[in-house]
Amino acid sequence: MKNSDTYQHIANSYTQIILMSMICVIVLLAMSCANQSAPSDTSAGTYESCQGFIDSNMIENLTGVAGLIERAQALDSNAIPGLAESGADNNCIIEVFRTVDSTDEPSPGDSLIIQIVQFETNEQALLLYNSALASALITTEQLQEQIGDLAVIQQGLIGSDSYLMDVKTGGIGAMAVYVHETAFISMSSTADSEGNTLLDAGGLTAAALMVKERLP
Repeated sequence: MKNSDTYQHIANSYTQIILMSMICVIVLLAMSCANQSAPSDTSAGTYESCQGFIDSNMIENLTGVAGLIERAQALDSNAIPGLAESGADNNCIIEVFRTVDSTDEPSPGDSLIIQIVQFETNEQALLLYNSALASALITTEQLQEQIGDLAVIQQGLIGSDSYLMDVKTGGIGAMAVYVHETAFISMSSTADSEGNTLLDAGGLTAAALMVKERLP
């Protein structure tokens, strides 16, 4: 199989995780969000505005990358098929990124996307998490057969119900997913064509813990 075909197959497999957890739909909706600033001195985030969970200053301090901006948007769970029926009360999408030529488009390899969905109960949040984890385990196994130890998944780094998936090839990057009480959180830092990311696996874990501390 040609390298281009292998990378395409890897990307297609990885997308299954996003589809399973409905992250893909939410991210697409979030692309239309207007730029908004989240105050860096907020001790806890709010689901009404989706601000205060993380901001560009926090990520700049973590990465040393300057010139980042953030935008946050509260999305209507009723507009996303299957989400309202699953018991979701609040739905946030947050992006921290460096722009391409001063546009609203994130620069490849310089972006962090966060999805936070608050459910009515912890059990409902765990249902979505377990679905995402099952898909991640299957996909990681497939990737390991193709690219070896360049694809890894680790559990328990952010809490008992958490996993980190890191794919160090194919322009994919890393994803951290966890549950905290009634909230399901997914964070992804995609790579550019050369494998560069705003946050590596360790940085993504650190950012996930920052968000966790600010969950109401």
